[in-house]
Amino acid sequence: MCYGIIPSHYNFFEILEKYNPDTYMFFTPVGEMGFALHEMFEVLGLSMGDLPYEKYIPSTEELHLLKQDAPQVYETYWEILCHFHICTQVTGWRSRGVKQMSWANYLFGGMEEKLSLVSRLAASTDTEIAERISESVTSYLIESNEDTFKPDTVCDSFHHQAKIPISDRALLVGFLMLWLKWCVVPTLPHEVIVADMVYPAIFLVHGWPISLLSATVGCLQSGL
Repeated sequence: MCYGIIPSHYNFFEILEKYNPDTYMFFTPVGEMGFALHEMFEVLGLSMGDLPYEKYIPSTEELHLLKQDAPQVYETYWEILCHFHICTQVTGWRSRGVKQMSWANYLFGGMEEKLSLVSRLAASTDTEIAERISESVTSYLIESNEDTFKPDTVCDSFHHQAKIPISDRALLVGFLMLWLKWCVVPTLPHEVIVADMVYPAIFLVHGWPISLLSATVGCLQSGL
């Protein structure tokens, strides 16, 4: 028994015949049937927000504008993005990103040990950073115009960011990346966190009104 209804494969196939794969809805004698936002709000409690939930990597020009208009958001973005690339180099790339558990274990120590307390990411020593850099490059010299960067610009390795203890905001961004991927909008590729998850998580940390409810309902609707 399930909520007073006896499971029946006849009922299942009956309603399946009314399913429209183009609109992800069911056509019934009383109209189309799908998820109602106001009902899902009562169930999930997620924000409707004013800004659409969007995963993407901003261009350099967008980052320059972000640095001028919202410098704290810009600093958080670069901080967590450096740690994301450190994690990908330490654990290896998986489908353009890093495995969810690898990202969780990087941010929070003791995740896989039952008797250990979970701890936040600690700052790396000079020796640890030197070992990581030896496997990549110390710096990168731009030889020609690349986006908004001029020739002869020296870009230091992102590994140097690990010398500084991770900020509370950046750590929360890292956690929200996992939460969004696991619980809110579980999209492809499965089991993998990609870099475009950083942007919406940062907006949430800084209090920007992201519409999580519509994104979640859309994901559920398309998965019917």
